[in-house]
Amino acid sequence: MKIASQDNPDIVKISRVTSICVDVGEAQITQPFFLGVNHPVNSWIAAMEKITVDAIEQLPLEQYELLLLGTGSKYTVLENDCMGFLSNAIPFEVMTTVSACRTFNIVAGEGRKVLLAALIGSENKTQE
Repeated sequence: MKIASQDNPDIVKISRVTSICVDVGEAQITQPFFLGVNHPVNSWIAAMEKITVDAIEQLPLEQYELLLLGTGSKYTVLENDCMGFLSNAIPFEVMTTVSACRTFNIVAGEGRKVLLAALIGSENKTQE
């Protein structure tokens, strides 16, 4: 799915998302990643393709005002310990990766400090 993005050349843009990859500029990402208006694309180690507190602690949260979490092709609810940790750390939204990428482009285009962390693929484990 192609994603509409802002026309500001200084803003990192996500141009396309499929069930197996995300295109950011010329790069094609096929593994969990994080990306922020102040950070280029980085690998994100999410154990067994699951968002945990350990995975969240890897993110540079202190530099951002909003965290968008993409859970892959299916929306999954975060575990209670993750919800508690994030509630005390930063405003956040959890959604599918396609929705998170779309939202990232919009919020970054508004000039806000936003961080995206996303799982890729339709085979992500259900979070219980």
